[in-house]
Amino acid sequence: MKHIRNGLLWLPAALWYRVIWGFSAQTAAVSGDLSDRLLWRLLETLSPAFAAGDFATQNAAVELLSFFERKAAHMFLYFALILLLWAALLPLLRGRRRQMALSAALCALLAGLDELHQTFIPGRSGQLRDVAVDLTGAAIALALTAALLWTARRRRERRLTALGWLPPGLCALLAAIVAAAPADFARLAPFAWAAERFIPDFPALDGAGQAALLSALSPILRETCLLSLCCLLGALSVLGPALSLRRLPAALGLSLILSALPPLLWSLPAAAMAALGWAVGGGLWLLCLAAERLRPLFS
Repeated sequence: MKHIRNGLLWLPAALWYRVIWGFSAQTAAVSGDLSDRLLWRLLETLSPAFAAGDFATQNAAVELLSFFERKAAHMFLYFALILLLWAALLPLLRGRRRQMALSAALCALLAGLDELHQTFIPGRSGQLRDVAVDLTGAAIALALTAALLWTARRRRERRLTALGWLPPGLCALLAAIVAAAPADFARLAPFAWAAERFIPDFPALDGAGQAALLSALSPILRETCLLSLCCLLGALSVLGPALSLRRLPAALGLSLILSALPPLLWSLPAAAMAALGWAVGGGLWLLCLAAERLRPLFS
């Protein structure tokens, strides 16, 4: 019975990797079309500036942002995969360091295998850069998990920590950076570089055409950055109380205020993005709580 239970813990990780493998099995044309259509619908729903733009501006915005969308998807897929691998290893290994180290090794092996698989798919290629992106998402997951578990141990020992102030502080810093950015993103040198790098027709335009396109894309990019910040804010507002040893009701109240500010201040459909962040942060917190509760069963 115990072996069956332990074996079933590998099923979620195997199914999730099957999803990753399925995405990698798509040809370049199919994969690019799928990601572009998804990004187009998301921007049309969440960005008023994108919805109000003409077709040429919308198409340029999708071309500019699709690279970052794909890399973010890589990070998310392996963020989830390493957590599922870690959960499967809980009954097999003692010691969190060993569990996480083996989870990281397995995740690196699977990421490399997935990139190798892509070399056999028409139009696709395997790149070490993508492995690094995958492992960045995995490393973020492990770092957050380690912090949550460490805080849980400190909470049991009733030893105070100020770590819970780190997520709200980080989010306040990010909000200040975005607020200090110029309203016209066309003035930012990285924006012009990204447009030249990722919009195929951009280099062929003359100076006036490039300036006009950058001005048209500027509000879309700014809204995208703000919406991404809302998602991060939602996750951090959950992780703040999770990492705190203070009374949870007050910390959760602060989190609700932080999550409600972007929709009120920026007049964007940011509530959905904040809710997504809440779901990610809350899911990670619940996973760590479950691991703590189930630890006696695996010891």
